[in-house]
Amino acid sequence: MTLEQIKQMNKEIFKENLLKTIQEISNEIGLTSSEYRFIIEPVREKDKPLNSADDMMRLNILSEDNIGGKQLPLINTVNVLCGLEPMVPIWINVIFIGLDEATAIFKLQCSLRFRKPTLLRNVETGHAPFKAIIERTN
Repeated sequence: MTLEQIKQMNKEIFKENLLKTIQEISNEIGLTSSEYRFIIEPVREKDKPLNSADDMMRLNILSEDNIGGKQLPLINTVNVLCGLEPMVPIWINVIFIGLDEATAIFKLQCSLRFRKPTLLRNVETGHAPFKAIIERTN
């Protein structure tokens, strides 16, 4: 594992890293869609305390009423998850869940812990905090 750290994070870098992750998944599964929608699924981690900013995001921005099950376009997804810029979820798993006509639907399982860029996980992927989760169906 590399000790390299991400020094900065903003909406543009976040969006670029998300698109790199989608490209990684697309290459792996042969997906050709260029239209994307995202379902954000906050994950509460056992024994990982939330600070007041995390709680504010959990109760307001990432609440079931606000984002529960909604398929958000890329720009809205970036705006939601970069709400505390430069702090973003410490990790985000990206999972392709299917096609809706020509639109690829991805689930973003994300930590409720929003942290500064130097603390982000999945740096080794080259597109922190994202990690492509490719579910094999063999």
